[in-house]
Amino acid sequence: MAGRSGPTFQKRQKEKARQERQREKFERRSVRKQEKAAGLPSSNNEIDYNFNPYEGLEELTPETLNKTVEELLPPPHPANN
Repeated sequence: MAGRSGPTFQKRQKEKARQERQREKFERRSVRKQEKAAGLPSSNNEIDYNFNPYEGLEELTPETLNKTVEELLPPPHPANN
């Protein structure tokens, strides 16, 4: 009869792990809620509407458009032998 406690023990361990995950999730939520109330920006879920992906790029001219890919790419690094 000693072998009958295995499933019960496993269920208890599984339930403890579930409760621990739930507690950690609650803590993360409460931290986010406090940050939001304090006016701090959240992790990385905010959109930066001032971001310009074209900033710093040179303007396309007819000369640039007529160049081949090899002319536009930087020269390859010399191989170390």
